[in-house]
Amino acid sequence: MNKKFILLFAALLLVACSKEGSEYEELLAKEFTKDQDVIDYNLDPEDMANCVVDQISGDIPGFSGSPVYENYFKGYKLLLRPNDPSEIPERMEKSKEIFGSKKAANKARLDVINHVLYCMPQVQEKNRGGLFNFGDDE
Repeated sequence: MNKKFILLFAALLLVACSKEGSEYEELLAKEFTKDQDVIDYNLDPEDMANCVVDQISGDIPGFSGSPVYENYFKGYKLLLRPNDPSEIPERMEKSKEIFGSKKAANKARLDVINHVLYCMPQVQEKNRGGLFNFGDDE
């Protein structure tokens, strides 16, 4: 009985955390549909988002399913460009709390930019039928 409970609890944690990652991926894909570089290079916004989330997942301490993992994805969602610029100070303050410091929040934002730059050629190569794989394509 205890083993079944533990397995059920672990499965629920994985689903909850994958939900945070999926929400972030959807938000990224939406942002990428407006990104001029993604448009100019004919990159698939969903592939870009998938690749970036894969890269970010490697940066997050812990493991998928842990509360820390879920919290970090909330922090990454706060780093996305808001519709209303007046929200930026509040969002930066919240992200600072999640990442632990202003420096860590700024590093997380820079890491996202680096992941985007890393993923652009991978997605371009994937569109050509190349060697790179990420996400569910593996």
